[in-house]
Amino acid sequence: MAKPERTFGLIVGIEKYHETAWNVPGGGPADDALKFAHWLHWHGVPRENIRLCLSALEENHQLIGECGLTVELATEQNISDIVTNFLSPKSGDLLYIFWAGHGVITSERERRLLCADANKQNWQNLDLNSLLVLLGSDKFQIRNHICIIDACANYVLESKRRPTNLGGKAFLSGQPHKDSQQFVLLATREGEQAKVNSENKTGYFSQAVREAFTEANGNFPPDMKGVTEAVKQRFISLDKKQLPTYFYSRSWDGDIEKSHFNPFDIPHNIQQSQARKFVGRDEEIEQLRQLLQTNDVVAITDVTGQGGVGKTELAIQYSWQYLEDYSGGCCWLNPQGIDLGTQLVEFGVVNLSNFNPPNALSLSGQVAYCWKNWQAGKVLLVFDDVKDWKQIQPYLPLKGSRFQVLITTRQNTGLTYPSLPLDKLSADGALELLTTLLGKDRVEKELEFAQGLCRFVGYVPIGLYQIAAQCREPGRVLC
Repeated sequence: MAKPERTFGLIVGIEKYHETAWNVPGGGPADDALKFAHWLHWHGVPRENIRLCLSALEENHQLIGECGLTVELATEQNISDIVTNFLSPKSGDLLYIFWAGHGVITSERERRLLCADANKQNWQNLDLNSLLVLLGSDKFQIRNHICIIDACANYVLESKRRPTNLGGKAFLSGQPHKDSQQFVLLATREGEQAKVNSENKTGYFSQAVREAFTEANGNFPPDMKGVTEAVKQRFISLDKKQLPTYFYSRSWDGDIEKSHFNPFDIPHNIQQSQARKFVGRDEEIEQLRQLLQTNDVVAITDVTGQGGVGKTELAIQYSWQYLEDYSGGCCWLNPQGIDLGTQLVEFGVVNLSNFNPPNALSLSGQVAYCWKNWQAGKVLLVFDDVKDWKQIQPYLPLKGSRFQVLITTRQNTGLTYPSLPLDKLSADGALELLTTLLGKDRVEKELEFAQGLCRFVGYVPIGLYQIAAQCREPGRVLC
């Protein structure tokens, strides 16, 4: 429950960036933010409680002039000042945060929200995870928070000049509150883009949230679990390869209940993708998902038997896209490395709480300890590049347990598990990958030759990467 007069809002909409190449064509985020601010005010939230930060394209400036609300800069400094100096000391029932704009995810799996003054030399951004921790601490007086984030969660940026450290604003927090509630609704799972409806100048996610709010029949605040289910159903029908996700935490006397596992906390050691852009395998990702829904163990095999078709990359992409489904974690194992049992135990010791296998146990005993003492929730185990089935057999969990196993292997014979045979790319998929690697203009200038290169390497991804590496050498046209 929250009284409108004791409700606050930080509303951000960014479609124009200092790095103009990042502008959102046609706009959308600024209007989405304005509509959310008006929704708050219409429900009785005082104007002075709403801080509205916008960066609109020139053609959308009339929206700002017509809104009737005070509009501020959507820069990193201004937004962080609002959080730390305006909102932190306020006493109230509820804080809404709405953000529409670009977002990325770091290699450490931190979601970052890019501010209007961001550019390739200075990636001005807010660390969302540290913001959420601050809101739930004793340095913040408003105890209840609803955060709605319409932003991408790309973990690989298209820019070659992405810094290894994004920097940005990380908020300092105090001790956790013992009576705080937090509901966070995110437009995307990790690795996904938040799509924009350019025709209607709105984010598909923001529009779905507004529709769900309308269906709430004017209740304030609306039931966010009901809103979330409505939004998810909307996206299933849209088929945008984007699925909103949420987590909810409620704490009294230190106990925390989570109705949906916090995506920031899922333990994993998934390998970083080496693909500049993942193309031509959407159908295989879906086939893999369906196989793992009905089988404990699934193998990705190589139809060609030569390697390089992208088995490991497919496993990486699946693991990232569906990590949310494995609240017990994702453990990536390399049969060519140290003993598999040692890898399993080390993962547990490093990533899982209250995981302390007795030293007196043999290695097989420690592996058995893993199966019985692993963190709660469904678990994905990935055995990458298996050359000998006997090598992994002692480390497979019991059939019918909550552990699922994904294997990548070149082997096509003697397989007793359901498999997804991976073949070369289609001609169109191979050309799309080559275009991504070399640039659209360059490929279009020599289209027939580019198509010939794709045929020459047999439409195999690794061959295209090797060709592209040679073509990028100074002085070369295509090859």
